[in-house]
Amino acid sequence: MVSIDENIKTESYDDDDSDAPLEITTKTSKTEKKKKKKSNKRRIKYTLATEDDDKPHSKRADEESALTHLVFGDDDDYLEEITSSTTKTKQVHSEQTNKTGESKKPAWIDSEEVTEEIVREPNFNQIQPKKRRKITTGEYETKLKVEYERVMGRPSWAEKLLNKKAEDDDSDEELFRRTGNYLTKSNVLRAGTIDCLRCSDFKHDVAHSKLLRSVEFHPTAKILLTAGRSQYLNLYQVDGKKNERIHSLFFERYSIDSTHFTKDGNQIIVTGDRNFFKVYDMIEGKISQIPMMRGFEERLGKFELSPDGSLIVFINRNGQLHFVSAKSKELIDTTQLSGNINTVTFRPDGEVMFASGDEGIVTVFDVRRRAAIHRFIDDGSYSTTSMCVSSNQQYFVTGQKSGIVNVYSYDDVMKTNAPKPIKYLKNLTTSIQNVKMNASSELLAMNSYHLPRAVRLVHMPTLTVYENFPEFHDKKIQIVNGLDFSPNSAFFTIGNNNGKVLLYRLKHFSNY
Repeated sequence: MVSIDENIKTESYDDDDSDAPLEITTKTSKTEKKKKKKSNKRRIKYTLATEDDDKPHSKRADEESALTHLVFGDDDDYLEEITSSTTKTKQVHSEQTNKTGESKKPAWIDSEEVTEEIVREPNFNQIQPKKRRKITTGEYETKLKVEYERVMGRPSWAEKLLNKKAEDDDSDEELFRRTGNYLTKSNVLRAGTIDCLRCSDFKHDVAHSKLLRSVEFHPTAKILLTAGRSQYLNLYQVDGKKNERIHSLFFERYSIDSTHFTKDGNQIIVTGDRNFFKVYDMIEGKISQIPMMRGFEERLGKFELSPDGSLIVFINRNGQLHFVSAKSKELIDTTQLSGNINTVTFRPDGEVMFASGDEGIVTVFDVRRRAAIHRFIDDGSYSTTSMCVSSNQQYFVTGQKSGIVNVYSYDDVMKTNAPKPIKYLKNLTTSIQNVKMNASSELLAMNSYHLPRAVRLVHMPTLTVYENFPEFHDKKIQIVNGLDFSPNSAFFTIGNNNGKVLLYRLKHFSNY
């Protein structure tokens, strides 16, 4: 076997071994080895077959490998060529991108992901410098703007720019570039749970902390009226936050039983444990005492005002109804019914009045003629204690001494003498004191004054009671003696036996 390579050196052997094959060894210098390591080149070996070689095809294989190396190069050279071509492609692509100009603006801006640098707070007071703290660049920019406008005033071009931005905020492009809640509120009041917020209680003094007999919202202004056994009449500002008292009146030796605003909201009618009533003029700030008539010695208690504001109807337990003109405050007529009368209510248009009492019979009156036109039996009642008619004239509701609340169809009670309720509400077990419908006829409030927390809200479209009102942990409700909805149902208030007035914000309704 003979090996051939560069720098060949031949060694001779003894004559006896002349027939042995000739061996040729190679020696490579150190410099050449270093060159071979750097280039990572494969050494090329040429193998020549001798007569004694058993594998004559090995020569052909080595020649093919050598030819392949000469034509295509090594594997390492091929990888280097691929890497260099990829790098050149990226460089060309980046150059083309720079030539096209600025990159496109992002289509989505999330303010929560915006990060700001921390800088030193500017010090504008050089006389009494304070310790500077680190603030964000946004806060720094705001401080500079405020200080500039304080000294120089806001320039006219800035005003125009702000007005232009305000107009551009309504564009569709800006609308879809920023996150936000674009879901509209449903117009239908849902059943099951009511979305309400407990607001701050109305502030009161210790002297006023006695049984409340009346709570009522002003028909137009954001004012609440409260009155009771403390002989005080209080007016509060309704804002849902502070709810501060704006005026207080003391009625000496006159325990207040019932109070109502007139339709225009300019006067307050007050009755108590006397045979006369009082009128407070909110415009003039005067209190007037109005006697019923000469020789009238009966105590005036509960009363109701007609929706059109023309009549005041005083209720006597002996079955008498006294009709008084709301304008002149003079007695017009008196009507006698059988049995004691507990409650009176009007149809929303004020043309029809309903009266009922201990016998459980409801009498319907024509207000203009002040005459009875119809009677019907309150189903299952031996004493009807409260009534109301929905503003859309769809429902007629009665509360009984047994604690049951009957919900009738208004058309049914006007057509038959023994109508059947469409729903029996049995959530309260003691005598019903108040039933009150809101302005949209979607909510019914009812309460009893015999047990603490005996107040419920009813969803009228489904005739179901709300599960989350009153809340279990709300211990301030105690015994409820009065309740009312604001004119557009945004607020609901409760007065209890300790003189406290609680306020709730009904979130479904947007207006006061």
